[in-house]
Amino acid sequence: MAVLVVELDDKDVPMAETWRRVGRAAERLGLSRPSYQHVRRLVRIERRRRQLEAKGRAVLGRAAATMAAGRVPSAVLVLERLRELRNAEELVLQDHKAFRPP
Repeated sequence: MAVLVVELDDKDVPMAETWRRVGRAAERLGLSRPSYQHVRRLVRIERRRRQLEAKGRAVLGRAAATMAAGRVPSAVLVLERLRELRNAEELVLQDHKAFRPP
């Protein structure tokens, strides 16, 4: 189910719509429809993971922009921020051990 959530979720649509999409896809694959609560939990995890991933890209983007401007970004600060984001992602995934993104 987690793979279906990753593939079918869109942050711009309600979780209920993702649940409907996942349910239809599960039935096409010969699986039983998951409960709304189960899909909602997986959607919350995936959306938080994506949010943290986007923050990581933003950190790297700022570092690249700093370099493009002819300045040198602080490698220590960049790496520290990326480590903090990675730790936050691990906490999200630890709280929901059944979910591992593909």
